[in-house]
Amino acid sequence: MSKKRQPKTAPAVLSAPSENGDIVVPAAFGYEDMLSELEAIVAEAEIRLIQDAELA
Repeated sequence: MSKKRQPKTAPAVLSAPSENGDIVVPAAFGYEDMLSELEAIVAEAEIRLIQDAELA
């Protein structure tokens, strides 16, 4: 099971116009970004399952 892990980067942030100027809206999260995050989550879950099985 060898999967390449991409380093996590902070998402770009866009300011939304508002009366007080305090609202911050995250930039669009693209398909490839979502897929990479999902793959990372699945890989971490698989590792945890293997570790739990070894401890049992």
